[in-house]
Amino acid sequence: MAGLLAAALFPLAAAAQTDLAALAERAKIHHKGAARKVLAFYYPWYGTPDGPGGEGKWVHWKGVEPEAKRIASSTHYPTLGAYDSHDREVVAQHCRWAKTAALDGFIVSWWGRNSHSDRAMGAILDLCQEAKLQVTIYHERIPGAKDARSAANDLLDVLRRYAKHPAWLRVNDKPVVFVYGRAVNEIGLLAWADACAQVHRKHPGGAVIVGDKLSAASARVFDGIHTYNTAGKMRNMPPERIAPWAGRQYADWVALADRFDRISTLTLIPGYDDTKIRTPGLNVKRFDGASYRAQWEQAIQADPHWVLITSFNEWHEGSEIEPSAEYGDEYLKWTGQYARRFKSQGPRKPARKTANGVGLSAADKQAALRRFARLQPGILPGADLGTIWPLLELPGRPKQLSWKQAAGLSQDDAKRLPMLLYAAGETYQRTAEEIGDVDRGLLEYLRGGGCLAFIPSGPMPMHYDSKNKVVSAAAKLGLPLSVGGKDGGWQSPPKGVKLQFICDTKALPHLPKRIAFPQTGDLRWRPLVRSRLDPGDLVVPLIELRDAKGKSYGLAAAYVEHRVSEPKNAKLLYVWFGLTRTKHGEVLLYDVYGYLGKTLTHGID
Repeated sequence: MAGLLAAALFPLAAAAQTDLAALAERAKIHHKGAARKVLAFYYPWYGTPDGPGGEGKWVHWKGVEPEAKRIASSTHYPTLGAYDSHDREVVAQHCRWAKTAALDGFIVSWWGRNSHSDRAMGAILDLCQEAKLQVTIYHERIPGAKDARSAANDLLDVLRRYAKHPAWLRVNDKPVVFVYGRAVNEIGLLAWADACAQVHRKHPGGAVIVGDKLSAASARVFDGIHTYNTAGKMRNMPPERIAPWAGRQYADWVALADRFDRISTLTLIPGYDDTKIRTPGLNVKRFDGASYRAQWEQAIQADPHWVLITSFNEWHEGSEIEPSAEYGDEYLKWTGQYARRFKSQGPRKPARKTANGVGLSAADKQAALRRFARLQPGILPGADLGTIWPLLELPGRPKQLSWKQAAGLSQDDAKRLPMLLYAAGETYQRTAEEIGDVDRGLLEYLRGGGCLAFIPSGPMPMHYDSKNKVVSAAAKLGLPLSVGGKDGGWQSPPKGVKLQFICDTKALPHLPKRIAFPQTGDLRWRPLVRSRLDPGDLVVPLIELRDAKGKSYGLAAAYVEHRVSEPKNAKLLYVWFGLTRTKHGEVLLYDVYGYLGKTLTHGID
């Protein structure tokens, strides 16, 4: 009967198992030899009433006044006037200009099969082939069901129809596709890992998918990472501030991609003004090209695989380098000068694999995971990819539970599954079938002696239910965190106080003794408070926050055993979410997993 119960409880949901398998598959992908390229985002969505793409009406142009050289929906006025993207002469002229600017090709905005943009693809591919330019699509949105299967099928359809064309952009003979942030967010990164794995398996020879999200999690999922628009980051910046900002930011973005052997890209934008189409909109000035030139200088220094230009012809947002009545062809000339310089540098330098020189050797990682290998942890839904990534290296893949499975946990399950990991944010699903059944299942599991590790992606784990109601479930599960007052915690740190984390380097041997408190990002501090536990409970401090005078502001990481207080027999581990976002975050995870493996297997020394 026990065997039947276990079999009923832990058959992984097919989607969950697929997600982890897909992540493990993506971890094996490496791109080291991508040649330098300069590519521009290209928009084929324009049509005129008398042109082949307009079918008797204006498409994406409004309020066209040729005599005044003004278009109501366009920031600037094209040298070609309001044109039709299906006109082969227009596309041919764009190709000639692209060659003048030393571009290698276009990333073509694509809105699905039989869309206006899709019907333009044939001419774009043929004319780019004649001009010796390369083409790929910018996958703007997922059609139909918002899931991995739909995303994969859409990309596979595109690749079947177009990727054999000689002009299609390829890396190591694999066709390339770019995915816009809207499509990334429609299903999330975990589902995109599945979608990428499906495309890689089903398209002959595989494919290279470059996602619009600059994060470690995105770099683990996609073959390359990029961003479409940096205008928001340059808001109100004069050129003298853009250069130092770009110098720091570009180096970090390239290092992030290099860390995972992904294709690194940097996006440059000459300017941006969408105030004609949005209210209030955003206007980032061009400063007579000074901003664009400053970005180019820093991009060449940062040494990515590819430089991306936003955009060749997005006239509504005023980011175009295509010749205009206002600027002539000066942005083509600047692009050509810098693009040739960038591509003349020769092969890229060997990638630095650790951000800021911080990291673990493969041997250290394996040693930490060996202590953890016997546990075969369970993972609760919504886990941050960066947190669970090291666990994919375990000999036995972790078990990913659904909320329904979590609701059905019993005390006996603590023996079969000695550790559960919660690596999601402040919101969780408290109810699977009956109100609060997830909480009840987790409590039963903890009372059986199970361990629940909280390494959250937000400051207060399980604070809200799926209806955004405050439920403070972590406290009910025995995790005493404070949000302020006498027990500590804050929304923002006290001004003028130098704060640093003091680490137990015996328990966490690869961390430094001291780590500075972050200066940027979400700084909400939620310490574990020992005073809220019974004196008979075991608390092992792992990382404590103190000021320069030694005053304690609470525990940032700790291991707890409820030997007296409820839920009695529960084992908990807590790591403040901000620690995993520091440059020591990856090292911290391996050390924490190693500590848990040793402690849950052999007990406290």
